[in-house]
Amino acid sequence: MAIRHLYANPFQLPFHTSDEDEYCTDDDDEGEERVIRGPSESIDTLARMLLTRSVPGSVPEVVAVVFPELATPSVASSVNTTTATPNNNNNNNNSNSLDYMSHIRHLNLCTPVAYTWQHEIQVPPATLAYIQREDFLEEWETDNLVMMPACQRRLGLDPPDGPLPLYHQYFRVQLLREVNWMLVNGRAGEGRGGDGGGKILGQQLQSLAIPVSDLERYVESVEKFESLEHVQFCLDEILSYTQEDIEEGLGDDQMESSYYRAQGIPDETDDNARLLRRMNARKMAAMQSLVQFVEEHGRLFPGQLKTVTCPESNIWEPQSWMSLPQVCPAEILFRILELLPALRRPCVLDDGNWMQFLAHPTGTYLGDVKEIDVDMESHSWLDTYGKLVENRGFLQKCRGLRKLNLGSLGKEAYKWAVEEKKALLENNYGGNSDIAKGTQGRSELQDQHLYLRHGLVPLEKVYFSSLNDVPLKDMDEVNDIAYAFSETLTTINVNMPCSMSDMSDINPEPPVPLWTIRLGAGWVDLPNLRDLYIDARVARLVLEPELLSHCPNLVNLNLYDDVTYEYQPSEAIQTGCLPAQLRKVESMTLLGWTALTFHPATLPSMSESLEVLSVQIASWNDELCIIPAVTDNDYDHALDQEKEQDQGQLQYGPGYYRWTWDWELPLLTNLELNSKFAYEFKFQMLAGCPLLKSLYLNIHTDTEHTRYIDRSVLYTQLTAPALAPGAGVGVGEKRIVLHKLRNLTMLGAWEMVGGDAFVEEFLGSLFPNLDHLVARHWKGVTISGFLSILRNKSEEESSPASSSPSGEPEQERNHNRVRKMDLAGQEMHGDEGRLDMESAQALGLVFKGYGDEEDVIEGEVLRGVEFSYEYSKFYVIKSPR
Repeated sequence: MAIRHLYANPFQLPFHTSDEDEYCTDDDDEGEERVIRGPSESIDTLARMLLTRSVPGSVPEVVAVVFPELATPSVASSVNTTTATPNNNNNNNNSNSLDYMSHIRHLNLCTPVAYTWQHEIQVPPATLAYIQREDFLEEWETDNLVMMPACQRRLGLDPPDGPLPLYHQYFRVQLLREVNWMLVNGRAGEGRGGDGGGKILGQQLQSLAIPVSDLERYVESVEKFESLEHVQFCLDEILSYTQEDIEEGLGDDQMESSYYRAQGIPDETDDNARLLRRMNARKMAAMQSLVQFVEEHGRLFPGQLKTVTCPESNIWEPQSWMSLPQVCPAEILFRILELLPALRRPCVLDDGNWMQFLAHPTGTYLGDVKEIDVDMESHSWLDTYGKLVENRGFLQKCRGLRKLNLGSLGKEAYKWAVEEKKALLENNYGGNSDIAKGTQGRSELQDQHLYLRHGLVPLEKVYFSSLNDVPLKDMDEVNDIAYAFSETLTTINVNMPCSMSDMSDINPEPPVPLWTIRLGAGWVDLPNLRDLYIDARVARLVLEPELLSHCPNLVNLNLYDDVTYEYQPSEAIQTGCLPAQLRKVESMTLLGWTALTFHPATLPSMSESLEVLSVQIASWNDELCIIPAVTDNDYDHALDQEKEQDQGQLQYGPGYYRWTWDWELPLLTNLELNSKFAYEFKFQMLAGCPLLKSLYLNIHTDTEHTRYIDRSVLYTQLTAPALAPGAGVGVGEKRIVLHKLRNLTMLGAWEMVGGDAFVEEFLGSLFPNLDHLVARHWKGVTISGFLSILRNKSEEESSPASSSPSGEPEQERNHNRVRKMDLAGQEMHGDEGRLDMESAQALGLVFKGYGDEEDVIEGEVLRGVEFSYEYSKFYVIKSPR
């Protein structure tokens, strides 16, 4: 019962993991390297067993070299049998009554056999003798490759081995094609063992991998494959070279020509053009054979063949970095797909069947499609975008579509969905639309009335990306989707692949926005929207003021752009958003213009859900921020707009200067702020964030922006309950302690009032369980002050845990538990801000880059401590001299 399932597809990868051999050194063997066999040698074992049961007659000599137990007496006499394996008892194999061959339906042997010797330094004698024969090179025309100097170097064919490794690869390819052909023609059922009876395996195969180098035999025998539904063409020949290889290989290099002559290889460098023409002719002939096989099969068995693939091949891969992958030309593959029938009622359109769908866009029934998930950039080798835009009306026929991941289709691509939504609303409310009246042509009318028969498309998740040559400069597609599918959408994800950081090497200056995109026009309430992700990058992303108000049930909100290096506060005031009620948001990341225009009055509504908050302005090189000076005119302008709003003269207010930092966010675990948001941050807010684990504050600029930190940040004002009228209000202080915080990053000119002594109190009081500190460019502190914190930590941790006399747990006391420190800045150590060997030694530091710890470092090293300064790592001596 199990055999028919195991042997239906016996060469599938899960049965033969493709891990490479592991090389290791045993101490007992005096450093001698040994090989641990990878599991893929089971391919050889399986091929040997199946061939033993199905050999129909004579065995090609290349097969007998590896499997001598299969050889006929005439061939066996000329084959060195030292390659025989424990499975060479032919009679024992045939005596087994189990019938394996009759169960095989899928023969996908596209991995070269003879795995057991491919990495050996010493090749078996029979194999070596075979590949050194003259007819071996003549048959395979290896001069086409060997004559390419660039490929000689790429494939590592240097003295003293010469081209021998390449010949090994040719041998394995030759062996693969012969084994595959023998299995295809093997007998199954009662005729196993080569007695001439039974059914040929090829007649029962439903899928087959065919080596392109051997395709001629399969074309001539195409009538055998009557049950074939799926074909994979295996590119086992080197038919294409990179442009670099061609330019380098066709050059006239006299030294290399001399080397070839010394190796006995004909010198054809004077006739490189003829060589290139021969290579191109071989490639075109091979590709035409692919088309011919599909054409012939379709003529004999119309509609039987369903799919054809020709994946990229790395079969010529002695070492991964030397690989020369082979790819089927796009026009050939698409021509083949046009010969196949249209997809039959697909449920999913993805990278696996997308091209076949584009070959028959109008002939494919799409009513069952629930998911479209296609990486358009991966299909850029063919002009799929033009074909897609030409037939973009197919989306309207996907009436069950729930997930859409596709590139931009251009303006008005989703106009049909908007019209369906409006028509449905008009009909529900007694209106009469043109669609309902049926004034269109018959074919258009049929499509326009789909919503009446099937309802609106229940689209839930949209992943929308721009293409390299089709940037998202207009958000009408996203806006139309948000309106048309407002009742069902749960995810909107818009992504531009290019970012300003990708351009930093080209343009060292902070860039300006390439364009502005506005999002949210025409949006209505989206009650089921949970995830909103917009990555605008090279554009300036401006939200309509009411956009967030339409998304009351958001859980994850992520909005990005990269172009706020320079801005005027008045611009942000004019494009500010309205406050919104976002009671379910758990994670919010705002980077760029959306951070500047976000209305902080929205934060109180998140108090019962928010866990991750990041509000930042894009930084440029070296984490530098921009903090523009705010003038009195800016403040006056903001106040004027607030007054106008109070008088009902404006629809929305600025929101830019209303960050009060008095919110309670009891579930917050991660907080990241930079630029103006970090510069204006009030530590008193931390009193309302007891679960905070990570805090990032960056005010690092190339101008003077100093923030003073003193003991006032350790406490928060506590107002007593209201007393009787006239009795006054009592005011006190409460210490802020974040027991959960483990990671603290503060970049920029944070001036520690009180110097090193205060730093220890600041860290130990606010963050008693801090583990990792990044303190770059701080002012008023020294390296020795930070090192004393590490050394005090060591002494505290060496003593047993205890409680204070008052019974408070130990973490309430002023302790520091920092184990990792990352420091930088000129203020900490001289004008250059770098440690030389002498000053580092005086501080009790040893640079990690020199020698072994045992014979270089004098003194006891603090264990479990990581310390770096200006990105150089040091060991910390426990008691420096």
